[in-house]
Amino acid sequence: MSNLYKPRIYTKDIFTIDYNYLKKHQIKYLLFDIDNTIAEVFKKEPSIKTINLFNKLKKEGFTIIIISNALKKRASRFANSLNVKYYYLSSKPLKKTYLKIIKENNLKIEEIAMIGDQIYTDILGANKLNILSIYVDRLSSKESIITKINRLREQRLFKKTSIIKRGEYYYE
Repeated sequence: MSNLYKPRIYTKDIFTIDYNYLKKHQIKYLLFDIDNTIAEVFKKEPSIKTINLFNKLKKEGFTIIIISNALKKRASRFANSLNVKYYYLSSKPLKKTYLKIIKENNLKIEEIAMIGDQIYTDILGANKLNILSIYVDRLSSKESIITKINRLREQRLFKKTSIIKRGEYYYE
């Protein structure tokens, strides 16, 4: 089984990530997925708790970028509320938007972490470029039909392999 599907970090949610650990490993740029990572799929705005976390992370020196397969309207609404840059219709897990982010922002791959709730989009996309991949449990079972299909694929992957055991969180 390819390690392309295995996240390097698995944690409950964006609030339980050890951001000091990331700093110690020279991570400066945090790429966040939107749906079921920073907000439930049908929420139109980030929560106050998420806004506060992002403000804290920015004060601590992290640069935050949203990378989403969502439409521009949704991605821009979240980015504007969080005061961060965003990339929409990203076609994750394809490399193209990751490479665009790296080029446009003059980033080094070893300084980036990707945080998301889907193995077949967020984690696979990050791992293809050796970006530090952080997998979080999804916030809600409400999802789009495409995501539901990916979730079925994920469940089969989890049953066939030992890459993830739900609730058994780890750091590299």
